Amino acid sequence: MGDPTAATQVLEPAEHAQLDAPSGTTAGIPNPHPQAATTPQTSAKKTMALVLIAALGMYIMSLTLGTALSLRLAVVDPAAKEASYGMAVSISALLLIVTIPLTGALSDRTASRFGRRRPWIIGGLIPALLAAAVIGTVPSTPVIIAAYVVALVCAQAAFNTFSVIPVEALPDNKRGRVMGAMGMFGALAMSAGSYLAAWLVDVPLYMMCVPVLLAIVCSLPLLVLYKDPVKKRSELPPLDLKGLARTFIVNPRKHPNFAWAWVSRFFAGIAMTALFAYFIFFLMDGLHMPIAEAGRSAGTLTLMSAPVSILFFMASGWLSDKIGRRKPFVIAAALLMATALVIGATAASFEQFVVAWIVFAMGQAMYLTVDLALCAAVLPDARDAGKDLAVFSLALSIPNIIVPAAAPAILAIGSGHNYGLLWFAAAALCALGSITVTWIKGVR
Repeated sequence: MGDPTAATQVLEPAEHAQLDAPSGTTAGIPNPHPQAATTPQTSAKKTMALVLIAALGMYIMSLTLGTALSLRLAVVDPAAKEASYGMAVSISALLLIVTIPLTGALSDRTASRFGRRRPWIIGGLIPALLAAAVIGTVPSTPVIIAAYVVALVCAQAAFNTFSVIPVEALPDNKRGRVMGAMGMFGALAMSAGSYLAAWLVDVPLYMMCVPVLLAIVCSLPLLVLYKDPVKKRSELPPLDLKGLARTFIVNPRKHPNFAWAWVSRFFAGIAMTALFAYFIFFLMDGLHMPIAEAGRSAGTLTLMSAPVSILFFMASGWLSDKIGRRKPFVIAAALLMATALVIGATAASFEQFVVAWIVFAMGQAMYLTVDLALCAAVLPDARDAGKDLAVFSLALSIPNIIVPAAAPAILAIGSGHNYGLLWFAAAALCALGSITVTWIKGVR
């Protein structure tokens, strides 16, 4: 299952390119902003290999930092780990909403002899490594929170800049297989990261730094061998911050279908965040596992759910296309996630929680696949598809701010560690999201 704390950038599709055509052309038509003649092209096959090698490390880094933070805070601040974790995740998620589109826009407008993307990848990974080292060596909760915010924002800046390369550098007939392989890496990376964090939990410096080091090592071939297109400053558009901010505004009165789809996705995002952000703490406090065992169990859970997620990602999308219906799949997926949260909230053993986790994996994979097709069907203007899909991505990003901010108060109700109440509340909202889908008109 994916981790919503690892925010991803929604990218506009790159222009269709002919196989092995220079990056400065699209489908045989000259680009009005051709790359500098001094920048040779990288072949499609070579680019595919370089991208996939880098993706392995990037995904492990992005999907491991949150798990490693949970385990680190459980050692340094066991009494207030939920509140501390919530503060770190909320602040970083809030900053990511701004920094993800901003760094994307800045990398588009970078005129450097090293290319547009390479400086931002390097400039993100190095500070992320330094901040991770601070987390692993300084036993102070405020310092850990501040360092995590820096580490995650920098890591995501690097990750999202990297994610542009397969879109802009590969021809259309090569992107699908690369994206599919990257999706499988993402499904497996959370499991690998959980095992890695649990294995290194007794050496916190390594636990925090090794995921970032893996991203750096795996990215080195791409950084060295990929011919990142060089642009002259005169070829790049000016940066319009006001225009960038306006792209995230859609009038719900004019576009009610868009609004209801967004609300449904927002409630589903709350369910995903509530489970993924706190399941490791539940294993410790609810099922009384030692810290290292909880980390290993997290790896087991994500490893078990990976093939289930891949199957439901593929099958639900294919079946939805085949019968031409979206709403039934989205409704069923939301109800599956709500049911899984109820099972998890009442779990008294690891085996019961495994059932909840697998059911949630089914629902999440189905939801993220078909809901995206539903969202595409209610876009206000096809000419602004990239912008409007970015607005939809906020529906999964904003819960990363709200849930960790509200969770400590909910968890403190009663005798404390009230994960049952947190997950019951998230289940209710997720079920409500299945109802709002029925209010979308014009989509089956």
